[in-house]
Amino acid sequence: MDHKWLEDFVVLARERSFSRAAVLRHVTQPQFSRRIRSLEMWVGADLINRSGVPMGLTEAGDELLPVARRAVASLSDVRARIRQTGGDDWVTLATGRTLSRTTVPAWSRDVRRAVGEFRLRMLTGSVHDGVQALEQGGADFLLSYSHPRLVMTLDERQFESRAMGQDELVPVCAPRPDGKPLFALPGTARKPLPLLGFAPSLALAQIFQDGLSRNPRELHLHGVCESDFAESLHEQALQGAGVAWLPQALVAADLKAGRLVLAGGAGDAIRFEIRLHRPRAARNALVQKVWEVL
Repeated sequence: MDHKWLEDFVVLARERSFSRAAVLRHVTQPQFSRRIRSLEMWVGADLINRSGVPMGLTEAGDELLPVARRAVASLSDVRARIRQTGGDDWVTLATGRTLSRTTVPAWSRDVRRAVGEFRLRMLTGSVHDGVQALEQGGADFLLSYSHPRLVMTLDERQFESRAMGQDELVPVCAPRPDGKPLFALPGTARKPLPLLGFAPSLALAQIFQDGLSRNPRELHLHGVCESDFAESLHEQALQGAGVAWLPQALVAADLKAGRLVLAGGAGDAIRFEIRLHRPRAARNALVQKVWEVL
């Protein structure tokens, strides 16, 4: 049995709504429903009375709920004690794969200069993965993109954040022999430009779509590739497969060396912020020091 199923069940029993509970658990409602069903299969009985309005627990659900609450609380307490007494020279950072390459190295260097040596554990994944890790005590910090289109569900009473800097998505492509862009914006209706785009699950995809909708000129683009890994789009842009909007920090060296060129102008760039999030109550003195030097 996955202990997350018990956590899901406790939240569902409190919220009495699959949709609200799924939002709080940072998963889609179908995923959440499957996890509750998996718990019911493990128990061997229905736990939820799905026909009632509002939703309620079955007799088996009522019997399991206090046990589930104690189990979840006990696991959290044990983990907190272990994290307080051991491994105090570790700092755990949840972040995205691209940020782990573009932002984390300089951040880590600057923090070490200020507080001394420590061991850094990185957890890379989606923003939702990072939020969940932070809320469940699995990470000390979350480094993420920030943009009006990105909804951050962290409770401001328990968590706080600081701006770490800004970056922007810039349209880039391989150069022609004369140094001009192989795919120059805006393209035409008869000959749209091949677009190397982000998978919808990525935070960068939402930032890109919002920026595209605000572009003052009409762009003619045709999607030829979609990926949940910005670095793969970067490599395809280098190979001349199309135009991609990529973080300036990711492509700066290639632009300087002429391996990539800008496919558009300043008005085609899409600005966003990078923020560091943390629980208001630091896990230990080292984690607090890391926060203070920022």
